[in-house]
Amino acid sequence: MLQWLTPEVIQQLGVAVAAIIGAATAWQAKIVSRLRSEVSELRGEVSTLKAEAEKERGRFRDAIRLIRGLLRHIDELVLALREHAPHHQPPPVPPTPTSLEEEI
Repeated sequence: MLQWLTPEVIQQLGVAVAAIIGAATAWQAKIVSRLRSEVSELRGEVSTLKAEAEKERGRFRDAIRLIRGLLRHIDELVLALREHAPHHQPPPVPPTPTSLEEEI
């Protein structure tokens, strides 16, 4: 039974196992390299999106300031209209959506 376990056979089995491990390691290295490049690419996209979100947040704040200023201006115009033409009623102010009340 132990006749086939000669040093040559054991050496060939060792070489075969080493070749399998080497192939698996090479395949794993290829996968890791691909994943690293994907992660690097995604990190770049995330940083771009964060920068764009910050820019949009600033634009949104500017828009809110403008809307607030326009609302104050409308209030002043309504007061002036009531003072100088009391018999005319200004058009009703459209209601502010509840989702925007806190922002405005």
